[in-house]
Amino acid sequence: MGTRHNNFALVLRLIAAVLSLSATASAIGVNYGTLGNNLPTPATVAKFLKTKTIIESVKLFNADPDILRAFAGSGLKVTVTIPNGLIPSLTKDDKARGWINDHIAPFYPKTKINRVLVGNEIMATLDDNLISNLVPAMKAVQRALVKAGIDDVQVTTAHAMGILKVSEPPSAGQFWPGHDVAVYAPMLQFLRETDAPFMVNPYSYFGYSPKMANYSLFLPNPGIPDPATGITYTDMFDATLDATYSAMKRLNFTDVSLLVGETGWPTLCLPGQLECTVDNAACYNSHLVARDINGTGTPLVPDKPIGIFLFALFNENQKPGPITEQHWGLFKPDMTPVYDCGVVRPGEEIVASPESSPSSSPKEDQQANGNSSDEQEKEDSTDEQGKENSSTGSESETSTSNAAGLYPYSQFVIDFVSVMLVMLGILGFDP
Repeated sequence: MGTRHNNFALVLRLIAAVLSLSATASAIGVNYGTLGNNLPTPATVAKFLKTKTIIESVKLFNADPDILRAFAGSGLKVTVTIPNGLIPSLTKDDKARGWINDHIAPFYPKTKINRVLVGNEIMATLDDNLISNLVPAMKAVQRALVKAGIDDVQVTTAHAMGILKVSEPPSAGQFWPGHDVAVYAPMLQFLRETDAPFMVNPYSYFGYSPKMANYSLFLPNPGIPDPATGITYTDMFDATLDATYSAMKRLNFTDVSLLVGETGWPTLCLPGQLECTVDNAACYNSHLVARDINGTGTPLVPDKPIGIFLFALFNENQKPGPITEQHWGLFKPDMTPVYDCGVVRPGEEIVASPESSPSSSPKEDQQANGNSSDEQEKEDSTDEQGKENSSTGSESETSTSNAAGLYPYSQFVIDFVSVMLVMLGILGFDP
């Protein structure tokens, strides 16, 4: 009898361990934009993410005080972004301290702010004033955090993939000459010294073509060999990241980690192009969630898992630009999934929320953060290089497909528990 009970206890511990893993294994993040007039309140969003999803962190394109207050005590990690236009002034220590005192100190540590981004895709602006002041502003913001007694918040910035002059083959990855020494070398030195990541925004969607569809979507394909390393790349995402690693290696910064600040796939575009579909978005993001859960690195650096922020949390009906811009969301404004990519907790049923009106308008959010409308529109959108890429597709109102053909983690947990129950029967336990 005692042996049977001991075996039963062991099985229960195994079940508990896996169920605990289902809640904590993933560190997947999501970009939380607010350019919509039908979005749930920040408090509702915080509760939803905490209780219904495996998402553990959010990235904001501003430092919205309403969101920071709403996320207090949730345990969700929050990355905030300083508007591009403030960068020149933040090279001055007093201005940097003022920004930290106004936007971080009132909420930290109740809100788990763990990262401050100094601008978004600055190199893509081609603005010499912003570019030349970027690293000095990052250093000043870091000093301001230390001065405020905050020593566990990273400072970095996000880059579009136009930072690479050469990206194929991945082993030949190279930053643009001039900026490599003047900007990236001192930036990477700063990130090394402060143990912060180099953040990039790789979008396989922008490299999509019918011929390269499977390569863009993690689907079976012959792959593209890199003769220098002998690695055959079967997806664009890994190839892009390894090209970035190679560019960093050329500057002798192999010890700085990479972090994906944005990546995703839209579900609706203009007529005439077929890549924007629910199935494609589910396929792409499902693979990213799975690799995040598994702690998968890249072919060139397999032992270094890469954190990922998916783009984006919601469809946002007031984003400017082509209709594609409004259809990057994992969830609809009523918080039902646009499709299943594995971020909903196992066993959770999500019903449409009766609340679908915002706590404030996007314009009010911009004013609260000192952003002009034009500036916020730029910072709350992804890499502009692909925004004119529009295609056709219909976003299903009820689709929860997992088109990736993966073994989703939620199903793994369910199947594991089923096996454990069978084992209980074999051990002679009668419930």
